Amino acid sequence: ELVKLAKVMKVASKCGLGQSVGNAFVSIVENFREEIVY
Repeated sequence: ELVKLAKVMKVASKCGLGQSVGNAFVSIVENFREEIVY
């Protein structure tokens, strides 16, 4: 659910900062999913 939100923010944002905000979160979840409890 949070990954989907981060990806939507990236697509919907009109500035570079908004487009890059979710990248770190998505990367962490994709690479360390089993170690994260959310």
